[in-house]
This record gives sequence, C-alpha cells and structure tokens, in this order.
Amino acid sequence: MEWEQTTDTDTKLVWERGDATAEIVARKTAGGEWAVHYDRLIQAPEGETYRHETVPDREHATELAAEWQASE
Repeated sequence: MEWEQTTDTDTKLVWERGDATAEIVARKTAGGEWAVHYDRLIQAPEGETYRHETVPDREHATELAAEWQASE
C-alpha cells in the first residue's frame, strides 16, 4: 500500500495510507522524545489496529514510521 507524508513540521510528522484507512503520527513530546502511533481503522481491509512507541529523537521516529509502512 502506498503512503504519503502529509505533515512535516519541527514537532509533528504525519503519513496517511493511500486508501485513507490508516495513519502514522509522530510528535515531539514536552520531554523532547518522540511519540509515534500507528492507527488503522476498523474499515481497513485488514481490520483495526493501534500501536504506540516512544523513541529518543526525530530520526528514530522516521525510521519506525518507515518500518511500520513496510510491514503493510
């Protein structure tokens, strides 16, 4: 499935899946780490799921998002 990055700021990154049934959001926390979550809707062909991880920095957040996208 194709993914498109729709938001890229200093504190937030968002990717949306081509069928609009899943998104990955990475945001900088108040403590300076990055919280990354993957949310796939119940309407998705694969069904719903939710993942959340906290990583030390933006680079790791981007790597985790790419890993989750590749696992689709």
